[in-house]
Amino acid sequence: MIALASETTDMSAPAEPATRRAEGSPRESPAGLRESAARLLGLLDRPLTSYYLILGCTLLLVGLGLAMVLSTSSAYALDHHLPTYGAFQKQLAGAAGALVLMWLAARASPRLYRAAAYPVLALTVFFLVLVLAIGHTVLGATREISVAGLAVQPSEFAKLAFVLWGADLLARKDKLGQLTEWRQLLVPLMPGMAILALLVLLGNDLGTTVILLMIFLTLLWVIGSPGRLFIGNATVKTHINRIFAKIGVTDRRDAIAYARRLGR
Repeated sequence: MIALASETTDMSAPAEPATRRAEGSPRESPAGLRESAARLLGLLDRPLTSYYLILGCTLLLVGLGLAMVLSTSSAYALDHHLPTYGAFQKQLAGAAGALVLMWLAARASPRLYRAAAYPVLALTVFFLVLVLAIGHTVLGATREISVAGLAVQPSEFAKLAFVLWGADLLARKDKLGQLTEWRQLLVPLMPGMAILALLVLLGNDLGTTVILLMIFLTLLWVIGSPGRLFIGNATVKTHINRIFAKIGVTDRRDAIAYARRLGR
């Protein structure tokens, strides 16, 4: 019996550490999860959080872009008996120069940007008009001019000019308390965006036009514009009524019947 008891004790001994391990790994309570979430959200309230988020996203996009250029250009170069890393080296040199400019821009005073906003916008409009007159058409889009043998795209500078000018304009209006009405909020920001977008669109550059629109919406979002300014019930109803008119129905019931007939 003593031997049997000792064997039973030996057989049950390995289960004890497992039980202890199970007891030693407590599950986190809902209160603990809320505290962890609160700590993570607290990181977003730090003064430099936005700066590091923008910096991290920028470096990530640059790295992904370089990887894509290396993947596509190397195969093309090998197929056409060109230097394998020629295009990638140019992009890498451009990215290195851009990072230096980004570092200098991050250390510049905000007064410099505010002083340069209107001159940069005026020069951008001038060069966009110049592109329409003497620009080169590449892949169906007229967006390049030659400056000292280099191909320059003023539409790229239009993005920066619109950000500088729009941010300065909204900051001044906010300081004067003029952002309480949507007219004060959109004028002259929307006409300025429309002029840049129209000049870019005349060159058949739809991609840059969409980016200018996205910058416009981002500026409104950052300044704290109400959500109804972006899309409201009236806007949704207008688009729904236009869709109904195109398919020849008058209400949702007819639209459902129309969809069922198409499905058959």
